[in-house]
Amino acid sequence: MVPFMMLALALVWQVLLLGVTAMYASHGAAEAARQAAVTPDDLERIDEEARKRVRAPWDAEDVLSTEIVERDGGRYARVSLDMPVFLPGTSGPWQITGEAKVVTEVTPRGLPDAGEADR
Repeated sequence: MVPFMMLALALVWQVLLLGVTAMYASHGAAEAARQAAVTPDDLERIDEEARKRVRAPWDAEDVLSTEIVERDGGRYARVSLDMPVFLPGTSGPWQITGEAKVVTEVTPRGLPDAGEADR
């Protein structure tokens, strides 16, 4: 009976790690989207702000990646985190991704201004 209890405990622990990783991906994406609305051309600053919402070891350079993607006429901040296997800090072969829509406050360089698009 003890091996089955240990297996069940390990499974519950892994599900908990999945939830924490998804939460951090979501929080990081929301923060990246907020920063991208204010400074749309500064990807370094967007990544820095996303990392502030994620705790160690999930915020490491080789674990967290931030990008701004354009899809369906909108811009989205995407934060991907490597899923830990059994222990935080040990990366598995898959990623958990969080995404948040960027509500543009400042027009990014290279895109037409809203007033110019209407002309």
